[in-house]
Amino acid sequence: MYDLADEADLLLMYERVIREAQAPADLRTHPNAALLRRHWTDLFLPSPTRTAWQARFPELAATAAAA
Repeated sequence: MYDLADEADLLLMYERVIREAQAPADLRTHPNAALLRRHWTDLFLPSPTRTAWQARFPELAATAAAA
């Protein structure tokens, strides 16, 4: 169980969902777009994963560039 009020738990949950989602529904259900943008640069993700997500969601690339 994750305590999403705890930033460390939130980041861990997002990292796991992004890396380990079993179905597209997992990605639609769990991450919150605003929180994902806010914490994008704090997530520990493999480079290919980060690159793929930033290509698919340009707003994440913009967030990374602004950091």
